[in-house]
Amino acid sequence: MMMGPEQVFLAILLASLLGFGGLGSLPVLRSQLSAAGLAPDGVILPALAVGNISPGPNGLYLVVVGYFLRGLPGALLAVAALLIPPMLVLLLERLKARLVHLRRFRSALASLSIAVVAVLATSAGSLVQHADTTVLAIVFTVVGAGMLMFRLPPIIPVALAVATGLILG
Repeated sequence: MMMGPEQVFLAILLASLLGFGGLGSLPVLRSQLSAAGLAPDGVILPALAVGNISPGPNGLYLVVVGYFLRGLPGALLAVAALLIPPMLVLLLERLKARLVHLRRFRSALASLSIAVVAVLATSAGSLVQHADTTVLAIVFTVVGAGMLMFRLPPIIPVALAVATGLILG
């Protein structure tokens, strides 16, 4: 089954509106793709891989999802959908400046942060279940996590991936 252009735009828009940075959009996107009759992990996992090796913010994997779903027009629709939420943030920032002194408002913001972490943990568990579990994939996952923890410059993991591809390919 294939998503129409308006469905791709709406799915990316909802994911970027309801996700709070980086991979926060992942659960919303998974549910949008599932509702459209697609296998979400078959689209999301490769998009995450491409998005993670590309320079820029983590949330740009949504452009890759748009490309996988509708080609270049889908990628352009995804870019347009990704531009709308930041524009709304400008309006919300003005509202926040007026409300930040209220204790209830600050508590609501803290609660939203906790909810996002919980949803991300659930989605990560689902992705892990469907991910490749060969010894090589596990080694790459552990090495990659270590590189993230030690905040190595991005050129090091990219160079390591290229060297591994040349050796094993």
